[in-house]
Amino acid sequence: MDFELIKCKDAPHYLKRRDVFFVDLRLPGQYKEYHLPGAHNYPYERMAEWENRLPMGRTIILYCEHGNLSLMAAKRLSRRGYQIKALIGGVRCFLERV
Repeated sequence: MDFELIKCKDAPHYLKRRDVFFVDLRLPGQYKEYHLPGAHNYPYERMAEWENRLPMGRTIILYCEHGNLSLMAAKRLSRRGYQIKALIGGVRCFLERV
């Protein structure tokens, strides 16, 4: 595995860091309902359109609703040389803890 997993309880630590780029992999409608502060909405379904446009010099934290899509995306993006972390349990887990 070429990426790191982040526990929900550790995610708030990353929210204030400027070297981190959060990617919400959910659909735009889900993103509009709620998302992590500063997160960018790049739907998993359209990954081929955006996967080469992510910032190379920053840590990218991926999340989805429950964590499954972020794991699949993390595998693919880490092979492209990105510094990837995936949020275990997804945004739901994070929101239940704050």
